[in-house]
Amino acid sequence: MRILGIAPTPFFADRGCHMRILGEVQALQRRGHEVLIVTYHLGRDIEGVPSLRTREVGWYQKLEAGPALGKFYLDWLLWRETIKAIKSFRPDVIHGHLHEGALIGLMARRLAGSRAPVVFDVQGSLTKELDSYGWLNKAPFMRPMFRAVEKIITRWAEQSVGSNLAVSEFLQEEMGLAAHRVCTIIDGVHMGFFDGTGRRDLKQALGIAEGRPVVTYTGALLSSKGVDNFFQAIPHVLARQPDAFFLVVGYPVEESRALVEKLGVAHSVLFAGRVDYFELPDYLKIADVAVDPKVDAAGEASGKIINYMGAGLPVACFDHANNRAFLGDTGAFAPEPTPRGLAQAILELLNDPRARAAKGAAARERVEREFSWEAGGRMYEEVFQRALQPPPGRAA
Repeated sequence: MRILGIAPTPFFADRGCHMRILGEVQALQRRGHEVLIVTYHLGRDIEGVPSLRTREVGWYQKLEAGPALGKFYLDWLLWRETIKAIKSFRPDVIHGHLHEGALIGLMARRLAGSRAPVVFDVQGSLTKELDSYGWLNKAPFMRPMFRAVEKIITRWAEQSVGSNLAVSEFLQEEMGLAAHRVCTIIDGVHMGFFDGTGRRDLKQALGIAEGRPVVTYTGALLSSKGVDNFFQAIPHVLARQPDAFFLVVGYPVEESRALVEKLGVAHSVLFAGRVDYFELPDYLKIADVAVDPKVDAAGEASGKIINYMGAGLPVACFDHANNRAFLGDTGAFAPEPTPRGLAQAILELLNDPRARAAKGAAARERVEREFSWEAGGRMYEEVFQRALQPPPGRAA
């Protein structure tokens, strides 16, 4: 099967959304499918993943997550590139990542004269995501428009794949999709990825003293990802565990570093900045506890939890359906949705090394058993086959 993926993002840029796209592509390739990705001019090429990029736009260099007005222009360029790709690649299926990717696919196939169905990979609600970034607060009159566009995209795509159960429920209950048009495929892992590079003793290289328990967060350092909850939890943790050390992997660091200094805990926090995705296991290996401080407001999956589990780390997080679906009973859940509550979850793991190790081992076994991309690849094949079937009442 020939699959054209549309990624309206600077793929690849070492963050969660891109890790999901890469995992899907590689899983489909291993099952013998030919995949081509169309994406922005930014990002770096990944060996073995064929990609086409839009022309260079010198004034747009944004790699981090979040909305930006410049993306409208980039999406227009991506739409033009997608039309050309459909004509030359002649895909059997168009795989639209995120709302813009699905919309571009729907519009491009019409102008390219293609009948390839569009499968929409949904990682959250468009309107709720914009709200989580505070973007619509500046122009609340645009909220109904974005809500209408979200419904159009969702209803026009032949099939939709929710990245977690909450997203799939949203597609049915709020977007009005029938159950047979929605499938849930949770973020997966390739277990060999967590072997790491083994090139250096990273703990020594980073200057972290032996014996200090390391608590890590990896991902975008944006308020919408809950990082303020994490940083505000640190003083509460240090009051009970003064030897704890906090390793933060992600970007942009400026605002987060300022908050840490304001909280007076900079002496126990190290910002590693942007790290190559393929070196991420080296950082996870030196951690004792991982944290996901994201709240459930945008309904997004927390793909970083899968990476934490694959690395054998126990996870401290908030108690909501998505996190429970990933972790089962292998996590430590905050008793209240506040920084203090998150601190309690972290302390639960720090205070009991034996239980911490047991939870980490159980998490690794769980993710290998239930969340491998091999299973996800098979499920995507089924979704694509359903998308290729004519709608009820229409002849093939």
